[in-house]
Amino acid sequence: MKKDNALSTGGFTLVELITVILLLGILSAIATPRLFNLNDYQTRAAYDEVVGAVRYAQKLAVASGCPVRVQLAAGGYSLQQRADCDDGIFADISADHPVSSSNFDSVALSPTDFTFDAMGRSSKEVDIDVGDLSFTVVADTGYVDAP
Repeated sequence: MKKDNALSTGGFTLVELITVILLLGILSAIATPRLFNLNDYQTRAAYDEVVGAVRYAQKLAVASGCPVRVQLAAGGYSLQQRADCDDGIFADISADHPVSSSNFDSVALSPTDFTFDAMGRSSKEVDIDVGDLSFTVVADTGYVDAP
């Protein structure tokens, strides 16, 4: 029987491992920012919150029988309701909404103002833009058409 004196290589060399790790590091540094754009997530979160707040305002107007005003400005939104249903000034009730950050510094929000009546109807047809996403509030029914 003859013995083979050559060393048996069954793994990778140190140079090969370092090269693979280096290539993976470069690839992750270039590809990760393109895959995960934080602005897209912030826009979607703001969109979902505004849609939820508008739907909440409509349901609150129907449930309480008192009009609810929705005001959208560049930096956020506010929900307002009269202390007594018929007269008086609108008071801010945004804090009563379950999710009420209403602070969108990095997301563009189209400014508008409309009111839901006791039947849930909107005072006007409204197209609301939140960043590059948008939804519509139908005047006759108050339906919030958000895809």
